[in-house]
Amino acid sequence: MSAVFALLASLIYGAADFYGGVAGRRMAASAVVFWTQLVGLVLGMGLSVLFPATSFQVSDLIWGAIGGIVGTGGIYALYQGLAKARMSVVSPLAALLSALIPLAFGLAMGERPILLEWLGVILALPAVWLVASGVSESDESNGGVGYGILAGLGFGFFFVAIAQTGDGAGLWPLVGARGASVTLMAIWLLVRRIALPPPGTRLLLGLVGIGDIAANVFLLLAFRSGLLTLVAVLASLYPAITVLLAVLILKEPIAGRQRVGLGLALAAVVLLAR
Repeated sequence: MSAVFALLASLIYGAADFYGGVAGRRMAASAVVFWTQLVGLVLGMGLSVLFPATSFQVSDLIWGAIGGIVGTGGIYALYQGLAKARMSVVSPLAALLSALIPLAFGLAMGERPILLEWLGVILALPAVWLVASGVSESDESNGGVGYGILAGLGFGFFFVAIAQTGDGAGLWPLVGARGASVTLMAIWLLVRRIALPPPGTRLLLGLVGIGDIAANVFLLLAFRSGLLTLVAVLASLYPAITVLLAVLILKEPIAGRQRVGLGLALAAVVLLAR
């Protein structure tokens, strides 16, 4: 089930990131992060009451808060990049780093995937790179690379932090993450005096917030039933959805390398989710 949960997280992440980037073109990225995280916090608290923890510890909230802090930086960088640069550059680069960091951490902690799983990892990592490398160099794509790296660092360490929470903690680690994120962004919005979201964006922000917390729930469930190394790699394949939506809706061009990358990603999913 860990592979199923990780793939569901990946699908929802990809769609939420695309529409979060669309919202970021209409308003400040910091406002997008705040309002979507606030929606996630409210839903997370409600779900935590409906599905109570069995062996909750304070450390679970602390790890969640740490994940929320680093993840907030990642989300802000991602939405800035998706709004100002090419989605087909920013998202895959973020995914590559968000897979490599927990992969290295999991291996250091003693996790050892079997041969077929290693083959899936070997295909998945170049897959997201190829999806990202299909765009010619320009000022816009270079900016996208920078945002993608910052986002990947934030997401990678978010994965690691959330994976440290206990199996019986319920969904409270996500409440800790969202609480830390909302607090940070509320301070930022007050300092910058950023206005409320404009009419016409509130439903979009709500849907992105719902999608993001739903993806995180599936991610948490995946970490509790599978290896950090493999779950993180599967969850990091979300750029395939973001890129496909960018092609279909925004009419962004897709290069031959990106098509190859999408094919490798599909093969990796077959091996990792066997």
